[in-house]
Amino acid sequence: MRAGAGVSTEFSGFSPQALRFLRDLKKNNEREWFQAHKDIYERELLAPLQSLVGDVTVAMRKARIPIAADPRRASFRIYRDVRFSHDKSPYKTNLGAYLPRNGVRDSPGGLYIHIEPKACFLAVAFYQLDKPLLQIWRAAMAKDPTRFERVVRALERNGTRISEPDDALKRMPRGFEGHGESAIARYFRLHSFIVSENLSDADVSDAGLIERSVRLAKNAKPLLDYGWSILP
Repeated sequence: MRAGAGVSTEFSGFSPQALRFLRDLKKNNEREWFQAHKDIYERELLAPLQSLVGDVTVAMRKARIPIAADPRRASFRIYRDVRFSHDKSPYKTNLGAYLPRNGVRDSPGGLYIHIEPKACFLAVAFYQLDKPLLQIWRAAMAKDPTRFERVVRALERNGTRISEPDDALKRMPRGFEGHGESAIARYFRLHSFIVSENLSDADVSDAGLIERSVRLAKNAKPLLDYGWSILP
């Protein structure tokens, strides 16, 4: 795929106005307010995010990391699905984009960019694997725990680690109880495998966010290589 087709790839950072828009949206989460300020959203948030995705895609290619996305399709919709939610607020108060392996949409294992005032972060992740893929992952760890231990150690040498989110199982999953004493036991209880980096509002305000994205992917490459090698 040609990165940034039809999109200007000149990311220079999110402006103070962009983060101010998200803060104001949190206080005025209603259609009338959003429609009156939609031009700010498109100019200060959506357009820079598309440029960022295009630039990160180019930088990843130069770094020989197969993470990419079409800038026009990588961002998540700001409109919330409220059909089954008690919270009927129509809009998300953050901005997000996902760059998967080789630009294949919904492919597991990629880079997620999250923009939210005082809660920005980057994550390289195999996020919320569905049951068949999670079974494959766990079976691979069970078959060769030493290989996954090497992944963990390589991440540690790179100054990173796999997060253990709140939704981790309290007990070993069914069929893997025999690995409860393994050095990698806690990883059998995960549904997601995530390496992340928190960012300040200042961190997302300049073009350095591109290099930070590539650096995180490089540091998390042992996890990416492992997941890509075992999942279909």
